[in-house]
Amino acid sequence: MAFYLAAATAGVAIGVAVDRLLLPDPATRITSRAMRDRFAKDLKLTAEQRSAVDSILDTRFRAESTVVVPIRPQLDSIRAEARSRISAVLTPEQQRVYEQMQRDQKARAQEKK
Repeated sequence: MAFYLAAATAGVAIGVAVDRLLLPDPATRITSRAMRDRFAKDLKLTAEQRSAVDSILDTRFRAESTVVVPIRPQLDSIRAEARSRISAVLTPEQQRVYEQMQRDQKARAQEKK
């Protein structure tokens, strides 16, 4: 039982880390625009510099997307497996709460789109 609990914990940790790195939660992450505004303000960028930095960041985000798209099915599979393993160690009441948490998270992701 300890092995399964440790494996589930490791799965959760990996899933959370991947989720936080690749799919920022809009409720806990600053928006791209807010990040860019703060960056420009903190560096006191001129309008010309701001335009150049925005262009660089746009290119970066497009490039990152092309890297993530091919591995998205693998990430989804890893997340699904972790969710299944977490659910297996929960009581029926905890499973209901966990499932609601999943639905809420999915709804927040849809609102972002």
